[in-house]
Parts: sequence; structure tokens; C-alpha cells
Amino acid sequence: MMKKWKGLLIGGCALVGLMMMPQSEVSAQTQTPLEQAETLIGTPYQKGGTDPKTGFDASGFIQYVYKESESFDLPRKVVDQYQIGEKVSLEKAKPGDLVYFRSLDETKDVPTHVALYAGNHEIIHSTLTQGVTKIDVSKSKYWMDRYYATKRLPATQGISDNSLVKDAMTYLGVPYVFGAADPKVGFDCSGFLQYLFEKSLGIYLPRSAEQQWLVGEKVTLDQIQPGDFVFFSNTYKTGISHVGMYIGGDRFIHASRSESVTISYLSESYWQEKWTGVKRLTDLKLAKEDPVVSKAATYIGEVPYVKGGTSPKEGFDTAGFTQYVYQQVLGINLPRYASGQVKAGTPVKRSDLKPGDLVFFNGASLTPAIYAGLDQVIHVTSSNGVVMTNMKTSAYWKDKYETAVRIK
Repeated sequence: MMKKWKGLLIGGCALVGLMMMPQSEVSAQTQTPLEQAETLIGTPYQKGGTDPKTGFDASGFIQYVYKESESFDLPRKVVDQYQIGEKVSLEKAKPGDLVYFRSLDETKDVPTHVALYAGNHEIIHSTLTQGVTKIDVSKSKYWMDRYYATKRLPATQGISDNSLVKDAMTYLGVPYVFGAADPKVGFDCSGFLQYLFEKSLGIYLPRSAEQQWLVGEKVTLDQIQPGDFVFFSNTYKTGISHVGMYIGGDRFIHASRSESVTISYLSESYWQEKWTGVKRLTDLKLAKEDPVVSKAATYIGEVPYVKGGTSPKEGFDTAGFTQYVYQQVLGINLPRYASGQVKAGTPVKRSDLKPGDLVFFNGASLTPAIYAGLDQVIHVTSSNGVVMTNMKTSAYWKDKYETAVRIK
């Protein structure tokens, strides 16, 4: 599984080790990870600890000093921290590098402990017996017997600065709420991305992770770009069950069930085990070059359903909406009801649909919609008014397709 991630594991540049400054100067500015580590010597060990108030375990200590210094946002586990950066020899280690150790069990070829290199063969780390301490590792047979590797973190986080990623980052910390798609309430994973794409790109996505997986362009992992969706399976249920958006630097932003909108690493062992694939959905834009589609789109989310409604001021019913748009844009007076509208044009096959065609669904009654391209239709529902629906993925509409006509 690790091989497929090789192209994403970040190589990096050296982090510059800085001379220690007087404490009065250090407190006036952000400390480096090494300076942070020095101030924490003596903090007790705490299994699972990530805070000086309670204590640290090894990886919690490293994550904390890098986060507090605003130098790098590292994963929580030792094995996941190890995926970041490039290998260097211990002899060429520089202050700020991470030194990894393993158990003596030959069957387990993975790092189990991590320390911060402080220069002059010294490391600072949190141990079970001494808490946060500094030692000369070259003089410790215990640790040298367990030495695994040294890695140097990248000089930058590698997160994209494109506008979509910047917009996504503004929602960091919004709480996870199952079924929610509104920052005032909270987000679930697919609701977050549906909301983000609509607000930032004007792209209307299906609602669930499973439905979002069915649209867009499938791309390989080595082709991934910021803005692409990453999908995972078998998290809280069988099958595709989680989705996030890649933001660069081996990371993705997502609404996590255990947290909130947060950032994680693709290379984390948990996400590797759940990995499904990548989809590009940034091209799912409405065919607004078609005047009928362009006009219809202006009413999405803006006009409610009203029985008998035929204008945006009062609201629309299903056929009143299509009748109004065609009259306003093309000056064509369609029949008032769907039963007449379906006879007003030339039948077209589903495979030949073009933006602006009328699509009909056989639900509780015959329901018209305006085809907007890429399996998307704009129509009116009694519960939500004017909406965008992907007729390929919608659990309700996908099996109700009846026919389509082209109005000349």
C-alpha cells in the first residue's frame, strides 16, 4: 500500500537551526521547534499526551513543538510522522530534524519512537521513565541499538494558495454535524464540499459521498491536484463513506466525524487503509453559455414552490417554472402543464441531450426540468423550490427519467 503513496510523500529542504536567544527575546516572538522543546524539558510522560499541562508521549511532544512554533503541522502518530520529509544520515543531521527509533522485535520494521535533533549528537524527546529530556544519543547504547532513521521536514507546508483552497480553509473548526451543510449549523463530509463548491465555484454537487463519487472525472493519484476530491470506504459504514478535498502537500481538508472541519494527511495509516480514489469535479459547471440554462440557474435556491405559481415573485410550480423561463428567454409560450409541454418539442434520446432541452420525470405526476449539461437538471420540487439535481446520482430522480424533448 505504501508504494502507491510514494509520489506524494514530501521531500524537503533543511530547516535552519538557530542559536538560542535570551528568554526575554524568545518570549517576544514565535519560538522555533527546538526552542519550544528546550522550554519543555522536565515535562512528565503521559500516554496519549499532547499538552504540557498533562504531559506528552513521544509523537505528541513532537507534534506540539512544531505546531506551537507554527513551523509544521504534523500527524499524530509516530508511523505517520515518519512519512513526511526526506531521509538523511544521522551523521548529517541538523537541528530540527526528526530522529526515529524502533523496537528490537525484528518482525516489526516500523518506527515506534521519535525525537527532535538538537545538534552535537543530542536529542530531545519524551520517554516513559524521564518525560521530556535531552540526551547525547551517541553515548546511549539503548537508543543506538534501536536507531531507525533520520528525516528532514520540508521548508514549507506545501498547501496550495489557490482561491478554492483559501475558501475551504475559512471553515476550519466548523463542527461536524451529520446531515448538515451550513456553516451556521455544521457540516458532514459531503455537505461541506457541496456547500463549498456552490459558494466558491457555482458548481452544484450531489449531496452524499456515494453520489459525489459517481460524477466528475476519475484521475490517478499521481495526477492529483488541489481541488480534487479524495474518497474513502468502510469508515463508519460499508462502501464509500467519506470524502475530502486535496489541498496540496499530501493533505486534504474534510469534515471529520470525530472533530470538525480539519486537515489530515493522505499518507496517514488510517486513510491509506480506507483509500478508494480521486475524482475531479471542478469541471462540473453549468452550461451557462446556453441562455435557457443561464436564466434558470438564477432561480436556484431563490424561488420557492407554490402550487399554481408561474413567476419568481409569487413562486413556481413544476411546469410554471419551465413555462416562465422559455417565455422570458426565447419568447416561446409553452403549454401550461407538463402533459402539454412534452408534446411541444421533438423527442431526443437521453444520450443526445443538450443544454436547454426539456427532461421529464415520472414521479407522483409528470415533472419537467431543464437540462443543464453533465447529467444535471434545474427544476422545481415541492420541498425545496428551484433546485439543481444530478439525475444520474439522485436516489429519488435517477429511476424516474421518462423522456426528453428539444424545443425549437
